[in-house]
Amino acid sequence: MVKRNPAIAELLQLQEDLNHLLCDLTVRVSSEFLGSANHWVPNIDLSEEPNEIVVKAEVPGVSHADLEVVFQEGYLQIRGEKRQPSHSNRVRYLCLERGYGKFYRTIYLTIAVDISSAKARLASGVLTITLPKLPNRHKQEKVIPIEVP
Repeated sequence: MVKRNPAIAELLQLQEDLNHLLCDLTVRVSSEFLGSANHWVPNIDLSEEPNEIVVKAEVPGVSHADLEVVFQEGYLQIRGEKRQPSHSNRVRYLCLERGYGKFYRTIYLTIAVDISSAKARLASGVLTITLPKLPNRHKQEKVIPIEVP
């Protein structure tokens, strides 16, 4: 029987809360300070299911060729570019609210995932990234014996 330390559970909950706060802050800062028509940040949903982590990003009008998903050292980064449609010189915008340009979102994952089985799919302007959770994180741990001279 494994005895759980309540302090560790509280720290893990605090870390999760901070991740949510940073996620929200990234969107707000990007929207307020980079909120011109040339910058935008896609909205995301991050959810945990029993066997996987799922990230959904709204990327309407972005081609799969202009998207890249990279996972490195616990960080998942979605980056790409939403290109502005080309028009003839006769087009005069009366209102231009949609954002265009290069973007990226970085998400730190505190849960061990199996990157070799990760999948990404783009459909109807939503990029869905599925990251299977490792069934037992402790299997990756190795106790290193300490030698005594």
